[in-house]
Amino acid sequence: MSRIPARHLLSGPLSLSILLALAPFVGCESGMERLDRETNQRLRTSAEQLGGGSIYPEMDANRYESGSKFPDYPEGVDRPPSDNPDVSALAFETVPPVKEDAASITRRFERMSEEDPDAKLITFDEAVSYSLENAEEYLTAEESYLLAAIRLLIEEHQWQPLPSNVTSAGFSTSGGGSRFNNALSVVNELGVSQRLPFGGEVSAAFVAQATQQLDDYLSSNETQSADVVLSANIPLLRGFGDVAQENLIQARRNLVYAARNFEQFRRDYYYDLAADYLQLVVQLQGIANGVRQVERSAAVEARTKALVESGRTEPFQADLATQNTLFALDRLSSQREAYRLTLDRFKARIGMPVETSVRIDPTQFKLPVPRVDMAQSLDLAFRYRLDLQTQRDLVDDFARKVDVARNQTLGDLDLFIANNLPTDPTRDRGGLGLDPGYDDFTARLSYSIPLDRVNEDLRLRQAQILQEQTKRQYYQARDDAAVQVRQAARGIERSLFSKAVQEKNVQASMNRQAAIDAAPDRATARDRTEALDALRRAQDSLDNAKKDLQLAILRYLNTTGQMRIAPNGMLIPLPGMDVSEETGPGLIDTSP
Repeated sequence: MSRIPARHLLSGPLSLSILLALAPFVGCESGMERLDRETNQRLRTSAEQLGGGSIYPEMDANRYESGSKFPDYPEGVDRPPSDNPDVSALAFETVPPVKEDAASITRRFERMSEEDPDAKLITFDEAVSYSLENAEEYLTAEESYLLAAIRLLIEEHQWQPLPSNVTSAGFSTSGGGSRFNNALSVVNELGVSQRLPFGGEVSAAFVAQATQQLDDYLSSNETQSADVVLSANIPLLRGFGDVAQENLIQARRNLVYAARNFEQFRRDYYYDLAADYLQLVVQLQGIANGVRQVERSAAVEARTKALVESGRTEPFQADLATQNTLFALDRLSSQREAYRLTLDRFKARIGMPVETSVRIDPTQFKLPVPRVDMAQSLDLAFRYRLDLQTQRDLVDDFARKVDVARNQTLGDLDLFIANNLPTDPTRDRGGLGLDPGYDDFTARLSYSIPLDRVNEDLRLRQAQILQEQTKRQYYQARDDAAVQVRQAARGIERSLFSKAVQEKNVQASMNRQAAIDAAPDRATARDRTEALDALRRAQDSLDNAKKDLQLAILRYLNTTGQMRIAPNGMLIPLPGMDVSEETGPGLIDTSP
């Protein structure tokens, strides 16, 4: 069998099919870059539609693994190793007991309390800014928003003209394997299809077919033909109308819900970070109060020992004073450890390595107290809360699902139309000379009686039940929101009352301490230690009351839907909110 040179094969009728097969790959931009740009566009549009200064994340392709088209998995990939040695391979080393006196305990505590001199000071502004770039939960919330946009693009793509190009090559032989009956055939089908907005689909295809004998010893038998095929399949009952676009409609609404969820997450996230940060500040203040108590207890201990040595009081009073100093040291040690644990958790939450040495800037927030009108607050919550708006819109979603399920109970009445325009079938090489005289037109109307719609009827009933459940969930969400607003409003009043009480309590404790200092000979060691304990508890309670008041204000703004967060993650002041020099740094950002 003689071979046909490649140049001869390409110069023949097969060249048309090969060129058609390669056409879609000419001049195309990077598909992923285009999709990333379209994703960002959908996110930008959804954020602008939401309004209120809402922001959106940008798709960053460098953040994700590129993957491999033909991965080469390592051996044992289906059996990941485990490191779980036998108990005989483990070891436990005990620390010998040491008998310590009060002085050695104090020195040991001082060594434990030493802080890293190189620890970096971190403010609330810096913590929020750092978390926006590194916190796992914030990045996850951004990606949930991104995924909603990607799902919309997937659905929208199904409603765009969808091109296709299929090239197939085959070898055939006939006549008992004769060398003169071996042929190579190439078929290329280049087509495009489009969904119709009311249901159904239209398509157009150009089919080119070429056949060439592989041995031209006697003759060169080459054939080539082409067809243009137009077709449409349109439902007239089941699947007809607006129900055909239900998936597209839901995907677009889901992107709006995702925008709301992300914005609500940013508000909740700000509140949670503020609560964590203020807790650290209160713990630092508690440690400072504990340090002062230890110093005062040590002074009481020294004074009491001096009185015992001079015979002016009983010896057990010195032991009582020493005991109170040790109790104060133990409490202070527990406070320091609790602070370290809270700080480590805070660092982990904002995405900072736990081993990073940082110090918290002990700055208290000073938000102004709002005037609260309960009826107005409830109205604001019902109008502005994004979660309630989404819950309300879900009722409409399930109402549409009922309509879709009802439509599916209909019979199938479909209209099929097709027209085939070929080249002249009497010619071996038709080229592109399409001949209308040989076109083939087909129109068919088919109807399927809905004899069995049990599953469809059950899905309809299911959709109706889910719709009623969604209505009740919306009403329950409104009731829960009302409870949260009332609780937040009462929380402000309760925190104001607690703050006033603790201020009086601190003043009373300081007066008690001053009275003891004015007449020290009339007070016992127990009197002094009890006064110190009362003062420390009063100061700690006042610090907590101040923290609770600031959190109550933030909670009220959030539960009523009035909290607004700037792109840098900080709170935007509302009109009428006083921004004074006493306001904590970074708490209120006046930038738009």
